[in-house]
Amino acid sequence: MGRNISTMRQEINAIIERWQSFMKAMHAEDKQYMEKIIEKAKRHTAESSYSLEDPLEAVILSVLIEMERELMELEKKCSSQ
Repeated sequence: MGRNISTMRQEINAIIERWQSFMKAMHAEDKQYMEKIIEKAKRHTAESSYSLEDPLEAVILSVLIEMERELMELEKKCSSQ
């Protein structure tokens, strides 16, 4: 017998697949940004399985964490110049 309930990783992958379908419908100039968002969404899937129940929340938090990381790195570069 197989599983009846999908894992967090499977749910996250399903969200990412929907986002990839959405990306196909986007204007060409916006696809590069969506690709980066999808990359960010994949970065924290392992941690999400342990602490979060909502896969969409996990994906959004992952994107926000990575965006905050990039923002802080840019701020450090700007302040050191």
